[in-house]
Amino acid sequence: MTTSNIDRFDEITGLIFAKLYKSFPVPTELSPVLIVGTNLRERAPDGLGTIQNENAYFFTACLEWLRSAGYLDIGDSFDDGTYISCVLTAKGLEVLKAVPESIHSGPSLGEKLVDASKSGTKELVRGVVGEALSIGARMFTNHLGLPG
Repeated sequence: MTTSNIDRFDEITGLIFAKLYKSFPVPTELSPVLIVGTNLRERAPDGLGTIQNENAYFFTACLEWLRSAGYLDIGDSFDDGTYISCVLTAKGLEVLKAVPESIHSGPSLGEKLVDASKSGTKELVRGVVGEALSIGARMFTNHLGLPG
């Protein structure tokens, strides 16, 4: 069974959020090697030159989307796909500190993501990320005075 882009996005976003939540407020480095286990560029099959690794490129697309959506700040990026001085924004931290309405107490979404990323449970990571992004969207619409 192939994984959809949304599922892949949720998994990678979960790993990114977990790393940033765990290190907050200290800026940290994010790279394709750290998150998806591969370099941005790899040797071409014919041995001549290099090609872009699709998983690493997908990681950079996720990270850039999270930045443009206001969940994180990035200090600088390099050609190898490494991003330095990455830190959650106030919006990102608020979302990850949220406790799901269904339980009213217990671990925050950030704590759940850290635990899920350690255990490697992709389904749990995807579920928590979905809930976190949903909370972020509701916060944004409420801020604009729109019904959440």
